[in-house]
Amino acid sequence: MNDVLEQRLAAKKRDLENQQEYFRIDMKNIEQSNYEDNAINALLYMKKLKTEIAELELVMQLKNTNEL
Repeated sequence: MNDVLEQRLAAKKRDLENQQEYFRIDMKNIEQSNYEDNAINALLYMKKLKTEIAELELVMQLKNTNEL
C-alpha cells in the first residue's frame, strides 16, 4: 500500500512541476484572446494538485505513525 501511495505522490509532484513549467511558458502569450481563462484554469489546477499532494503526504505520515 505504501508503494502505491509513494507512486501516486511522485506522479502528482511530476504533474505539478510540468504544469508550473507550462504556466511559465503560457505567461509569455499575453496577446491570446483566452489568456486570462487559461491562466485561471492553470492556477486552479495547480492549487488542486498541491492540495492532493498535501493529502497524500498526510496519509503517508499517519500510516507511518500507526505502524510504530
